[in-house]
Amino acid sequence: LPPPLPQVVNLERVQALQAWVNSTNTKLTQVNGQRKYGGPPEVWDGPPPGARCEVFISQIPRDVYEDLLIPLFSSVGALWEFRLMMNFSGQNRGFAYAKYGTAAIANDAIHLLHGYPLGPGARLSVRCSIEKRHLCIQNLPASTRQEELLQGWTKMMSAYLKGHK
Repeated sequence: LPPPLPQVVNLERVQALQAWVNSTNTKLTQVNGQRKYGGPPEVWDGPPPGARCEVFISQIPRDVYEDLLIPLFSSVGALWEFRLMMNFSGQNRGFAYAKYGTAAIANDAIHLLHGYPLGPGARLSVRCSIEKRHLCIQNLPASTRQEELLQGWTKMMSAYLKGHK
């Protein structure tokens, strides 16, 4: 069995995180239940990362923060972005996402860091992240039939794909 989750924030770990942020001049931004680091690296030259450039990290001990995770995941290659999911008490939620510039670097992170020990009885799980893609179609007449929708969609996608060969 995994160790029980701590119910309170480990102040020593929070202080270590703050000391790391101050000493490295790292900027972390809290947005919608996640703490974000990055965007394009300073030395970035090229398009934004495409598909399969992001890894999903789970089994993170609740009192582990960016001061340990960002250097670890940066050791594989330059991070485009790192997002640690947080709860309202200040603990992490046990998972994060690291985005790299290429799918090859993300794949290296999976091979090098999956199973990485991070404390007694804790080993990271690092897998390819499947980014969510949503399509929202609104304001259709109530009389629209599924066949009409599929025909319109097929026609639109054919035209799109012709222009992107």
